Order: sequence, then C-alpha cells, then structure tokens
Amino acid sequence: MAEGKVVLWRSMYHPEGHQMLAEAGLDVVIVDSTNVDEIKQVLHGARALWVRTPERVTAEILDSGTELAVVSTSGFGTDNIDIPAATERGILVVNHQGFGRVPVSEHTIMMMLASAKQLVWGDRGVRDGSAWSNRSGLQISELEGKTVGIVGLGYIGSEIARKLKYGFNCRVLAYDPYVNPRVVRLVDAEIVKDLHAMLPECQFLVLVPELTPETRGLIGAKELAALPKGAIVVNTGRGQVLDFDALNDALVNGQLFAAAIDAYFPEPLPAEHPLLRNPKATLSPHIAGTTVEASLQLARSAADQILAALSGTLPAFPVNKVAWDGPKSRRPKCT
Repeated sequence: MAEGKVVLWRSMYHPEGHQMLAEAGLDVVIVDSTNVDEIKQVLHGARALWVRTPERVTAEILDSGTELAVVSTSGFGTDNIDIPAATERGILVVNHQGFGRVPVSEHTIMMMLASAKQLVWGDRGVRDGSAWSNRSGLQISELEGKTVGIVGLGYIGSEIARKLKYGFNCRVLAYDPYVNPRVVRLVDAEIVKDLHAMLPECQFLVLVPELTPETRGLIGAKELAALPKGAIVVNTGRGQVLDFDALNDALVNGQLFAAAIDAYFPEPLPAEHPLLRNPKATLSPHIAGTTVEASLQLARSAADQILAALSGTLPAFPVNKVAWDGPKSRRPKCT
C-alpha cells in the first residue's frame, strides 16, 4: 500500500484514476480552483501532483511542494509545467504518450469535413428555415484527393496523415524538422523542409505540433497569406501556434474559406474576440482528445505512473529522467 497525499489540480478525466489512487492507500485531494495560493497551501506534505491544462505549475508552486516526488500532466503536452524548475528540485515529470492519437485525429478530420461541407451553417439553416432558400449557390467541397499540409508529424499528426492518405486519397505534405523517418515511411507523407515552400500548395492546413519555442507563433498573417485563396485551416494542437487575430482577418477578407479550431490562446478566447462571431469558423471547446475511451486510458496512465513513482519505480513516460537519476532526486527508495 502507498502512503501520502496526492493533489489533483482539477479532477482527472475519468474517476477510475481517483479510485486507483485511493485504493492504493493515498489521500487524494482535489483542488477545483485557479487560485495559486490555494494550490500552494494544499501542496504542503503532498508527494504527487496531477495537473490539468490550462493550469500552470510554476517554480513558485513547486517550491510549495517540498515533498513532491512526481508531477503528472493530463495528456502529452508539458508546456504548462516548468520542467527546468522541476528538474532542479529533483521532481520527476511524467506525461502520457500516444493516447490522443485516435480521438484527436478523428476530431481533426471531422472538423475538416464540417468546414468543407458547411455543416454548422446547414444545421442552423435547417433549424431556422433559412437554408432552403440559400443552398443553391453554396460552395460545398470534397475532402477526397485534396492536398493537405500537416504541421507536426508526431503521434497525432502521423495518424491524421494515415487516415487522410488511405481513407480519402489525399496528397499529404508534412512539415516537422524533428520527424522520425520511420513514421514518414509508415504513413507515406511527403516531408517538406521549408514551411513557406509547403504553404502555397495546401488546400487544407492542419496544425498539430508540439508547443516549443520554435512553434510558438509559427502561423501568423504572413503564413496565412501564403496559403492558396480559399484554403481551410484546422488547429487541434496548441493555441499558441496560431495568431487568432490574423486568422479572423484572413477569414473576413476572403483569403480563407473556413477555419476549424479546438485549441486557443488565450483559452478561452475573450468574449469580445471577433472569431467567436465569425460564421466561417467552426469551434469546439478543446475536447478533441477527451473521448470516453481516451479519458479512461489517460486516468489509468496517470494513476499507474504516480503509483510507480511513489513506490520508487521509474514510470513509463518520464519527461525529465535526469531528475530521477540526479543527486537531488526525491524518488522513494524501493522496498
């Protein structure tokens, strides 16, 4: 049986994760607040922290957890945790690799189709009766055979590429300077080394890169203007990759036919942001990866890795293994 306190900053995506921790003998405390002082207070004496985006684990917060051995993300991304600060303090950070592959790829293709087929317009038009008199001149296009540019060919991007290539006969271009060559061969994508060389060919542009200093702000007004007139942009990755003011401008001036967004920055967008009122935008509230199936898998993975770390065993997906092996490591001794 494990001992000690585990703090969950927001509830896990599925209650089975809570149950696994509690049944192992841990005291599970849920903090459902954005108040930093509250989380700092609750972290006193805690051995593990689970955090759900967009809450941010800063060095200041880590300093409050003087007994923390492990911090778990809620998914794959770790941009909401100060990794260098955790490493300096000997705190292991873990994430969850591969679990978003299926749900986010499905959601992405759904949004591509919804944009091309003007699904949201059609739904609203049928409900209020306006669709029947306005549908004759409607521009509805097919996804079959289109050229799609994907930024980021990791777990999710490669699955999107595979589905588009073999399900819709698309020509798939990909920009990812750090791509695994084996992945490229498996999904039969065309790697493009220069993003700006790829953009003019993309009838659809799909954004699913990991958030890094290189990808932050990667797509702005210049990049959107480089796309063919009438292109569709889909962002189901990280909001910070895309300039949302520039995106709205490109929709308004007709450069883009449509856009579909699941991840934003800031999140949520301010209520007055014009994108929220733009009929060319199809929006979802950052739910691409939170299917019932994936939520259960993520909760189990988080609980398993927390329990492993607190028993002195290296978890499955360490982000900063150097913290586990280093002289300041807080890992428990194996018994």
